[in-house]
Amino acid sequence: MKHNKLIIKSMYWKVFLCMFLLSVYGLYQYNSLEASSFKMEFHQKITKLYDTIRKVTPFYLNTSSVDMKEGIHMIEQVSVMVNESGKIKKLSCGINRLEEEIKLNIKEGYCGITVLQKSASNVNNAYVKPLGDVHIDLNSRYKFDENWINRILENEKMSKNYQAFSQCDLKLTEPYIEMHSSKKMRTIFYPVYVNKALEAMVLVDLSHTMFIHWLDEFNKRRNVFLEYYSGLDKFLIQQETIEIPCTPIDNELKVSINMALVLFVSAMFSLFMTSIFFVVERSWSHFFNYYSIDQMTGLYRRDFHETKLNRMSGKSVIIIDIDNFKLINDELGHSKGDVVIQEVCRRLQKHVRKNDLAIRWGGEEFVIVLNDISYTGLISRTEAIRHSICIDPISGITVSVSIGATTGKGISFKKAFKLADTALYQSKNSGRNRVTVLEEVK
Repeated sequence: MKHNKLIIKSMYWKVFLCMFLLSVYGLYQYNSLEASSFKMEFHQKITKLYDTIRKVTPFYLNTSSVDMKEGIHMIEQVSVMVNESGKIKKLSCGINRLEEEIKLNIKEGYCGITVLQKSASNVNNAYVKPLGDVHIDLNSRYKFDENWINRILENEKMSKNYQAFSQCDLKLTEPYIEMHSSKKMRTIFYPVYVNKALEAMVLVDLSHTMFIHWLDEFNKRRNVFLEYYSGLDKFLIQQETIEIPCTPIDNELKVSINMALVLFVSAMFSLFMTSIFFVVERSWSHFFNYYSIDQMTGLYRRDFHETKLNRMSGKSVIIIDIDNFKLINDELGHSKGDVVIQEVCRRLQKHVRKNDLAIRWGGEEFVIVLNDISYTGLISRTEAIRHSICIDPISGITVSVSIGATTGKGISFKKAFKLADTALYQSKNSGRNRVTVLEEVK
């Protein structure tokens, strides 16, 4: 019994390990493929974002101007900072539409839009949504002593001249800390040219976590475990390098697989599958035992094996019958008879090997079917069974058995059984508590 429990535990561990290794391999391969998918999706998203911002140019060129006085005005939720009275473009409607489309594209990470417009005297006017302290501060610093747009061009090393067929007509900055809010951000600068002369600059402020949001959303949607690789975490295995277009500095993102999550999920999945296997195996075992095992003795039931045995040949057969069992039942009662049967079966099972079949054939009659045993080995086995039963009393009762056996070589099970049954009757007629082994006469 203890040996069987160890075998079962070993089987469960093997199932768990097999499921774990298959799960780790499958998840790793799936995440590797999805890393490539995310790289393509990333480029689609960033390209769409850039193309959306470029829509400002035709809108700007075809928008009429109105006279506005110096000061800060609120038009359609857009703050217009007029630093010099004069002609001002009507951009509020376009800025609102641009904001809607950007939010739709990137979902999370959008912070705000600023459009700077040069006046005739090279003073900047600004359209801001939403207006913050940083915009007021920058506007007060650069509206007269320095040109705000020129300052951006200088700091960002962007060309002041129109460049036809330029690969990158805009620029996405590396992450930086905004001075007033201390937020980590990125900004897209997009210059607007009129007759090849720089007339306006569009600034789109984005949270530095925008790309993280893209990856998190992709992970949730595709059920993967990808992260940006920093080189510090040993459980991250790099898969893809994404180049961020139009970003001269800090322009690479390395996408990796979080192996800690892969291992954890694989372990949980394997534990779950092993639990299911355990439930199914136990249910099947109970079902099998219920229909194949005699509940009183623990031996196989006759009706479960007899049909299969009748189609076999070359099996050795031992038939064991308890001597004077009717007398025990009549004089001591059926409950005492049950105790005798159970103890007899317990003792004979000590001599039943792994590949043998021990069957309760009748009330007090038992059959053992064996493979590949010699004549002398059969005699030795049957004598050991007989001796183990009669050597000690059972509940104060002296119990013995009569045994008939045959090696059954070259004959069908039916013939072998009849021969062993004949041997059993010889044992009984010879005085009981003895063994008789017969072979077919050819």
